[in-house]
Amino acid sequence: MSALGPPPLPVPPISVVIRCVGAGVAGAVAYLATLFRFLTYSQRNRLSAESYVAFAVAVLVIGFLAALGAGKVRYRIAGCVPLGVFVVHAGVIAVDLQKDPTDHNLFPFEFVILGICASPAYIGAAAAGLADRLRRRT
Repeated sequence: MSALGPPPLPVPPISVVIRCVGAGVAGAVAYLATLFRFLTYSQRNRLSAESYVAFAVAVLVIGFLAALGAGKVRYRIAGCVPLGVFVVHAGVIAVDLQKDPTDHNLFPFEFVILGICASPAYIGAAAAGLADRLRRRT
């Protein structure tokens, strides 16, 4: 430790930041396109399982593409996908509560469900790591 304090934290390369932002935005767009779709709160409560499966497949592909060639930070990048979903969903909750304050009375569970549905992004990142290793072998 120097006299000036602890050493500064390492700054991630700009490519990691760009990948993280891109993964978060892509996760938000996937949420808006598959689960939100500008439906009312009551309509969103009646979404079919196919909508959630489509969302899971979308985040799996996003996780794969965002983490492909990223190296050891691939899971950090994949973690930005559910983060983007959470940010947009928080905005949706805020707008919905303006219309009807009794909506989203169990909103913490909504975030748990969305986190579970967005977790395939990590599987996509693992598949990207496998693809990177296979590509280096050849």
